[in-house]
Amino acid sequence: MFKALKEIIKTKLSFSLRISSLVGTYFLFKFGLYFMNLSGFDFALNLVLFLLCLFSIRVKPLNKVYKTILIIFGLVLIYHDSYLPMLSPQVVYDEKGIAGVFELLSTFVSDYFDFSYLGIFVLLFIAVFFINDFLKVTTIVVICFITVACLNISALSVAKESKSQSVENVVADSADIPPQIGTADSQGVENYLQTFLELERQRIVTMPSTLPENFTPFDIVIVNICSMATDDIEASNLLKHPLFRTFDFSFDTFNSVSSYSTPSSLRLLRSNCGQMTEAQMYKERRSECELITSVEQLGYQSEVYFDHNGKYGDYLKTLHDLGGLNENIHDLSKLAVKYNAFDGSAIRSDSDLFKAYVNNIARNGNVNNITFMNLLSLHDGNRLAGEKKSQSYAPRLKLLLDNLEDFIKDIRDSNRNTLFIMVPEHGAAIRGDKMQIAKLREIPTDKITRIPVGVSFLGAQRNAVGGGTAKAHKTQRIKGFYSYLAISEIVKRSIEDNVFAKNEEDSKTDKIADVFYDLPQTAFIAESTNAYYMNFQHQDFYKLKGEHWEKYIK
Repeated sequence: MFKALKEIIKTKLSFSLRISSLVGTYFLFKFGLYFMNLSGFDFALNLVLFLLCLFSIRVKPLNKVYKTILIIFGLVLIYHDSYLPMLSPQVVYDEKGIAGVFELLSTFVSDYFDFSYLGIFVLLFIAVFFINDFLKVTTIVVICFITVACLNISALSVAKESKSQSVENVVADSADIPPQIGTADSQGVENYLQTFLELERQRIVTMPSTLPENFTPFDIVIVNICSMATDDIEASNLLKHPLFRTFDFSFDTFNSVSSYSTPSSLRLLRSNCGQMTEAQMYKERRSECELITSVEQLGYQSEVYFDHNGKYGDYLKTLHDLGGLNENIHDLSKLAVKYNAFDGSAIRSDSDLFKAYVNNIARNGNVNNITFMNLLSLHDGNRLAGEKKSQSYAPRLKLLLDNLEDFIKDIRDSNRNTLFIMVPEHGAAIRGDKMQIAKLREIPTDKITRIPVGVSFLGAQRNAVGGGTAKAHKTQRIKGFYSYLAISEIVKRSIEDNVFAKNEEDSKTDKIADVFYDLPQTAFIAESTNAYYMNFQHQDFYKLKGEHWEKYIK
C-alpha cells in the first residue's frame, strides 16, 4: 500500500523549492502586513499553505483544480489572519431592515478594502517577477517564516513566565469590583467573568418602605437616549457642548453593558439589581429589580414619554413585560414629525416632546412623578421628514444636545423640584476599529458602551441644602467604574435624604454631593446578544458566545 502511494506521489506530483512570483508576492505582502501590525498571522496554516505551494500535479486538468483550491485557501487565510469583523447581516436586519444590510456591506467594503493596498500588491508582484530569476524569493519567504517563529517562541516564553506568577490587578479602588487575579488567557478571563456574575447576583438596592417625614416632593426624569456614547460625541467634536456643563454631576466611566436598545433600556429599568446576563434578564420578570415599580410603591405616579411609538421589535411591550414600564405612552399625535426611521415610522420632535412634558407635568402636575423618556432621534438611518436620504449623525446630535439644554432650563425655570438623569442606551459606533466596522455593534466594546451620564437637581430648592443660589455652578465629575446600580442608589438616597428639603433639619444630608459619596461601582464588562467584552489586566478581550475568549485588537 505504501509502495503504491509512494509511486503515485513520485509519478503524479512534482516538487520544487522555487515558488512562483505570485506565491512569493502573496507571502511577502502578508509578512509586511504582520510586521506593521496591520494583520495577524496564523503560523501553522500559513506554513501548510506555503508547503502545498511547493507541489504541483503533473496532470494538467488536475493541477488547475489544485491551484484553484490553493487560491481559495489563500484568500480565506487572508480573511482569517486579518482583524476584519464577523459580519452579522441577521443582527443588522433585525434592527434596520434590508436597507441596513446593504449599508453594512457597503460600509464593510469602504472601511476595510483600501485599494491602495491592491496597488502595493501589484507593484510588489512586478518587483518579485523581475528579481525572481536571480534572487531566490523562496529564501526570503523562509527567512520571514523563521523570524515569525522566533517572535512567537519569545512571546510563548513570556507567557509561560507569567503563568508561574499570580497576577493581581485591581481596576478600581472599590470593594465592589473583584480583583483581576489569574492569567490573561481565555480560562483566566472566563473565571473572572463567572466571579463577577456571582458577585452581581447578590447585589440589590432596596428602596425605603415609606417617604421620609416632612418629605419635600420632587419629580424624577430619566432620559434614555439611543445611540449616544462618549466616543460618538468626541468624534462629532461636541464634547465641549454647553449641555455637559449644566449637569451638577457626571460620570467619567459609566457602562451601558448592552450595545442594543431593548436590553440596554431593560437594564436601566431593572437597575435595583446587580448586573445579570442577558439570558437571565429575559427569562423572567423580577419586580424587586424594577426601579420605577419600587418608586411607584412610594406613591409616585409614572409617566412614559417617547419620541416614537415603541412598536418596532416589541420594544415597549418588552419593557412592560420584563421591566414594569407603563405601556400608556404620552400622546404623540400633537407632536411634529421630525424624522422617519429606517422602517418608515415617524420619530417626533424632541423639542416638542420636552415642551409637552414641561406643560403637562412640570407646570401642572399635582403629585410626585417619575418619568421615563426614550429618544430615537439619533438612531442610524433616520431621515428628515419628507426626505429620502438619511441625515448624518453630527447635525442630529448637535440639535438633540441643544434641545436637552433648553429642556433642563425650562424645568429649572418652572421651579418644580426635579431630579434629572440622562442615561443613553448605547453608542452609535460611528467610528469603527480594526475588528468591527463603523455602525456595527455586535461586539459591545467600550467605545460603544461607555456612555455620558449626567445628573442635575433642578427647581426652587436646588441650592437650599448646603449652599446659596449665587454659588457658581461647576459640574462635579464622578471617577470610578459605574453602571445602573449607581442610578438606583442615587434615586434611593435622594428620597431617603430628602435632598430638596427647605429646612436643613428636614434633610439627612448637608449637601447634595453626599448623595454621590461611595456609590456602588461595577466592573466594566459588556454583553450583547452574541458576545462579551472586557478589559482584563490592561488587555481587551472579547468572546463570541459558545467560543473562547480572544484578544480584541483596536
